[in-house]
Amino acid sequence: MDWFYPQMIKLHVVMAWASLLLFLGRGLAYQLGVEWAKEGPILIIVFGANTLMIITGLSLWGSLYYAIPRDGWLLGKLIALLVYFACSHVAFGLHPQRALGYVAAVLMMAYAMAAAYTRQGLLGL
Repeated sequence: MDWFYPQMIKLHVVMAWASLLLFLGRGLAYQLGVEWAKEGPILIIVFGANTLMIITGLSLWGSLYYAIPRDGWLLGKLIALLVYFACSHVAFGLHPQRALGYVAAVLMMAYAMAAAYTRQGLLGL
């Protein structure tokens, strides 16, 4: 376990930041109508980063024996990520409120990352 955790947590953190930065950049470009934000190559990069983030997150969850009843911050993070996925779908669609979906998705990702850093569901409030 001593050799596994440091590398896995570093990879998970890097993938979380990569996912956030890709979402911010691609989402802003999409809101402005830039064509590359809708094309295949960027979608493959985004899918790869998110897949690695999910795999490393689930690996850490299993190897560190996290339990939602004991680790309430994890439940908050998972709920925020589900809401993030829904808001992202709105943000990248033809929905009239896609700008609102983009802002809500950014806020959900910010909460999920803050909950992960503080290990507190209420972020210390």
